[in-house]
Amino acid sequence: MKLQKGLPVGIGLAMLIALSTAGCATKKFVHQRIEPVDRRIEEVDKKASQTNQALAKLDEETQRGISRADERALTADGKAVDAARAAQQADAKAGQANQLAQNAQQLAVANQSKLGDVERMVENLDKYKLVTTEDILFGFNKSQLTGEAKAKLDQLAQSASGTNRAILEVEGFTDQTGAREYNLTLSRRRADAVTRYLVSHNVPLRSVHALGLGSEQPVGEKSGASRAEMRKQMRRVVVRVYAPEIGLAATAARMETTPRQ
Repeated sequence: MKLQKGLPVGIGLAMLIALSTAGCATKKFVHQRIEPVDRRIEEVDKKASQTNQALAKLDEETQRGISRADERALTADGKAVDAARAAQQADAKAGQANQLAQNAQQLAVANQSKLGDVERMVENLDKYKLVTTEDILFGFNKSQLTGEAKAKLDQLAQSASGTNRAILEVEGFTDQTGAREYNLTLSRRRADAVTRYLVSHNVPLRSVHALGLGSEQPVGEKSGASRAEMRKQMRRVVVRVYAPEIGLAATAARMETTPRQ
């Protein structure tokens, strides 16, 4: 009976020892099998991490490259805009320069024309033309103006004031009665009387040239005239109104443009 009871106990111990030994062997086997796999997994993870880092770096560099490209593109666009603006400004300045050149050319032509006018004016300054002549008669041995003489002088003053740069020659005469020196003085008084009257009627004194000539220039004889009539014609002042030819042209043009009343 004891042998029979002890037998199972030994067998159990043996089985326990066997199982224990078998378990250790299995763990070792599993460990041996798993360890390479773990190392492989670690290597794969490491390579994946490196790859991810490389990809991240590449992406960063790519982004920087794109940013630089965008920046260069924006800079190029800005320079293109600046260039276009500069071209427009250059075109505007060129247009202004052309306009200034045209204005200068027109001014040169106008100045040349004015210079020609001035040259013609200077050339014609000494070319005077007789406008009118009037004889102012005086009484015997007198130098006072008569009413008829004043009426004639009024017309002469009006004609002279309406003529540009008019010049008046006033020559006094006497008849041949009396001494030569006395007649010369009397002729001067008569010329002075005419001059004073003209100046008092707005004729510039600088435009009047007066001279007494006595009886040195008698009037020409008229057919059928008596000696008394001839002496009456000698007692006179001759007034001649001259004007430069260019002044006459300007006066005529002004009269043509003046409305008639």
